[in-house]
Amino acid sequence: MSRVKKWEKFFQSPIKFGGWIYSIYLFVICYMAVVFHDHYTQRSHHQLEQQVAQYQSRMSEQLQRFAHLLYSIEAYLRATPEITPEQFYHLAQSQLAGLELELSLESYAIIERDQVAQLEQQYRELGFFDFTVHLPYTQSIRYLTMVKTAPVSEFGHLLGSAVAISDALSERLKNSELQAVNWPMSDRWSVVIEQFNSASVAKALGIGFELQHLLEGLFSQVYQDNGHQVRVISGDQLLFTSDWQSHHQLFDKQPGIIENMDFFGHQIEIHLYTQEQLEPSFFNNYSLIIAMVVLIAAALGLMVLFQVRYLSRQHQTVNTLVEERTASLAQANDQLKHASDKRLSALQQQIVAERKYKSLFVNSSEGLFVLDKHGVLVDANPAFKALLIGQASSFNGLKLSDLMLDSDFAATWRKMVSKFEQHDELEWLAGSNHSSGVWLRQTGSWICHSHDTIYEGRVTDITQIKLFNEQLKYKAQHDSLTDLLNRQTFLQLVEACRTRNSGQFVLLYIDLDRFKLINDTLGHLAGDKLLVEFAARMRELVGSYADIARLGGDEFAVLLDANALQAPLELLLEDILVAVREPFSYQGSKHSVSGSVGVRRFTAPCHNYEAEKLLHDADVAMYEAKKRGKNDFHIFTSTIADEAARRLLIERELQTLNMDTELSLRFQPIYCQLGKSIIGFEALLRWHSPKLGIVSPAEFIPIAEECAQIVKLGHWVFSRAMQCVKRFPNKRIFMSVNVSPLQLQHKGFMTWLLQQFKQTELDPTQFKIELTESAMMAQENSLIAPLQKLHEMGFGIYIDDFGTGYSSLSRLNVLPVDGLKIDRAFVNGIENVGNPRQLIEAICAIANSFNLTVTAEGIEQPAQLSVLSSLYCQQMQGYLMSKPLLEEEALHLLYLEQNKKVAEFAS
Repeated sequence: MSRVKKWEKFFQSPIKFGGWIYSIYLFVICYMAVVFHDHYTQRSHHQLEQQVAQYQSRMSEQLQRFAHLLYSIEAYLRATPEITPEQFYHLAQSQLAGLELELSLESYAIIERDQVAQLEQQYRELGFFDFTVHLPYTQSIRYLTMVKTAPVSEFGHLLGSAVAISDALSERLKNSELQAVNWPMSDRWSVVIEQFNSASVAKALGIGFELQHLLEGLFSQVYQDNGHQVRVISGDQLLFTSDWQSHHQLFDKQPGIIENMDFFGHQIEIHLYTQEQLEPSFFNNYSLIIAMVVLIAAALGLMVLFQVRYLSRQHQTVNTLVEERTASLAQANDQLKHASDKRLSALQQQIVAERKYKSLFVNSSEGLFVLDKHGVLVDANPAFKALLIGQASSFNGLKLSDLMLDSDFAATWRKMVSKFEQHDELEWLAGSNHSSGVWLRQTGSWICHSHDTIYEGRVTDITQIKLFNEQLKYKAQHDSLTDLLNRQTFLQLVEACRTRNSGQFVLLYIDLDRFKLINDTLGHLAGDKLLVEFAARMRELVGSYADIARLGGDEFAVLLDANALQAPLELLLEDILVAVREPFSYQGSKHSVSGSVGVRRFTAPCHNYEAEKLLHDADVAMYEAKKRGKNDFHIFTSTIADEAARRLLIERELQTLNMDTELSLRFQPIYCQLGKSIIGFEALLRWHSPKLGIVSPAEFIPIAEECAQIVKLGHWVFSRAMQCVKRFPNKRIFMSVNVSPLQLQHKGFMTWLLQQFKQTELDPTQFKIELTESAMMAQENSLIAPLQKLHEMGFGIYIDDFGTGYSSLSRLNVLPVDGLKIDRAFVNGIENVGNPRQLIEAICAIANSFNLTVTAEGIEQPAQLSVLSSLYCQQMQGYLMSKPLLEEEALHLLYLEQNKKVAEFAS
């Protein structure tokens, strides 16, 4: 128990506890200082090792080049022992030309002192008349004497130079090792190799160079690159120093690292001096920095310790004073509380009395005022003053009408004052020297006293409400993205122009082509930016004299006064198309779209057409421009209106179509190659509408695809075709059914088709599915999977109207296609020699190369059948053999042909 109290007392003593903490703190920072010092020392040494290794590698690479060059020349001379001086010079010129360092090819004789005269006599006889051997003062048994050098013009003065051969040099030469030789009284070195021995003297070959120049080329940029200095030393000889001006006195400094290197038998040392050694700096001395950090940290810790000690003593003093003061304040507080209660009670009574008379008038947030019988301000509360005339301003003689900015309303008010007329709420715009443009709502009444009549009124600031209402009105009339007029407001403008007494107007309906592609690929932000930029271009182009609106999505409309046009309308339309095509930037890339413009002219007054109908006509003209290739404009005509009305009527009739009573199938026989035997039928859809009469499939099928009725029609056609196939007497007869790509893309079509075949127990191989070439290629990627599945089930896949689309022949390998149907347009004229026949022959050749079945349709003449029978065309179809038949007629024809074959077989 005593030990616990002892530790508790220890922790409660800030001085003792702080001393222990400070000791631990000192130990930690000293340990961290040692760790950091070791780390930086090791890292610096490692960097120096890497740097000097790099320098050593560069020098070794250069020396290896000399060695390889010398070995190659020595090998050449060994193969050609008898070489003339001219050949020797040419050899040197060819091998040493183009090198960065100035080199010389040298030949030596290894002689003894008593062979000097013999060697001089020999080379003087060869034409070197002034050849003289210069033996060094050093005594030696043998000497290496230079007898040839090339080029002579630069190094001829070295002939006859000799150097003593030491035992080590002699041993390396005998072992065919390269040896570096330093010529006396010069900085010139040679790398020597023993060549061969003649009858009298031994020969050696070498390459001479200035070592100083070599080292300068290797190390001259060291200081500029990283601030290092380099010295290269061989024994006591200084071979190179990058500090050639002795700015840094390198001989007095200790190098950062020393690296030994073998220089062809000579040991040289590379001394590397770092920038920190050459230019000592406080910021580069890690040891000094770490020591300073340790001292600063220790000093800061000591200051904290002293501060804690000081605060501890102050804390004790403060605690004593607080206890004394608390006791005295408690006594004084009781006395003050008693006196304060009495004063508070008296003040509350006084305040209640004053509020009875002044709170309503003075503290009202609304402006309250009083007028005399002449409409002059008599009194006003602070809210009124702050709102209209200012707190410090005087309103002596000021009339309320003087604050009204609308002169007409002011005159009306003065008339009401003169008659003491009562009124409902009034709204008016006020202004004065203190404020301007404040909307007020005024209420009040005239009060008649026995001696006078006054007006007591109230005004409320409704400026924000007015502004808010105006903003709502603006937003209700404009598009939130482009700030153009919206559809409703634009229709109101068109309606106003339509009902004028006179005037000619032009209504433009603009749609951006390819906008959906931009919006889907780049995102809605890119699409919004395109719409905003197009709106800005339209404002710049026609905003000064036309009304522009965004109708929704990428559709815009423009209302023009024809009399305000400064140029022909066609030129303006071309300018609009150019503005649409101008690329816009998004995230550093350029993107462009085009536009289709529909034009609707009308003359006011226009009582026959409402604004909505005029806009619809412009829309119809715009779609006509799209149908004609987009990026164009089209002016509305009655013909376009009739076509649009016809399409709309067909669409309405399709919505209420009774398929069992209005639709029917015709079956056109498909014959074999000779046109004699029926091998199948093509199911052709016919529509007899009670209102429209007979409608061509070419007219209503595209509309059915647009209004989502094609799937329902396709189900009906397939069901009736399957019913007919079940009645065929021959199971080898097939049925071709035209299918829309939208049917194949519909989620429920495949499931429905499989269920129908399962119920009817028909064989899918009896059915051929035909798709037009243009539809198949336009939606190729989405059709491959369903076509592949149908093909695997046994259905035949045929491309209808082949040659009229834009398919790539390479895609025939990808699509699961069994056959082609040649369009009737290619069959016309085939009986004559010319282009039609050549086209048919080409198509048949293509089908043959892809092993596809060819069907020709539209055959109406025997000559056409004869030509096609001679080509690669297996199936024939046309009015020459048979027109499209009713179901009973087709079955009757099959039975007749079957009976005919039975009779022929029996006979």
